[in-house]
Amino acid sequence: MLRFWLCVIGLNLMTALVRAQNPSEIREFQKKAEFIASFARFVDWPARKFPQADTPFVIGVFGTDSISSLLQEMIQDRQIKGRPAVIKHLMNKEELRACHVLFISRSERDRLGPILGEVRRENVLTVGESDNFLGKGGVINFVTVGGQVRFQISSEAAAREKLTVSSKLLQLAVPIASGVSVVPSNAMKLSEAPR
Repeated sequence: MLRFWLCVIGLNLMTALVRAQNPSEIREFQKKAEFIASFARFVDWPARKFPQADTPFVIGVFGTDSISSLLQEMIQDRQIKGRPAVIKHLMNKEELRACHVLFISRSERDRLGPILGEVRRENVLTVGESDNFLGKGGVINFVTVGGQVRFQISSEAAAREKLTVSSKLLQLAVPIASGVSVVPSNAMKLSEAPR
């Protein structure tokens, strides 16, 4: 029972911290949380990723966390792929392989290689928000196009992870080699630049 109340208090604190951020950051992370929750509907995992009939669908968050409480609110009491959904804020690399979807925060951009290496060929849908995330082996990366949060998909990385990505999701993605001006979602805006 104590564990339950500690979880409730923790979630309330995280929600308060998210709400204390500036409104544009909140909107950005709400949109990213919506996308992450939706990605699972358009991706299929190999059967080996669900070893038991009651294996939960795990969405992990690694790094500075501005999104897990938003995901928790969206997914609370829902099932994904007919399984209970669990959101986990991960503290060490050993926990990463158990995820079905792994969101890697921009705070980890300097350690992407080792983090992505930990889950390579583990059937994990990796989602990031850092420059060169796809180049380092990630599957989906958030970008900003025309002031809107969008995403790019590496079909090669998805195939390596044996993930089947729906053609509908691929159509919504910003092409990687497009002529569209794409800015990593963590890029500094001119109005935020130090003077």
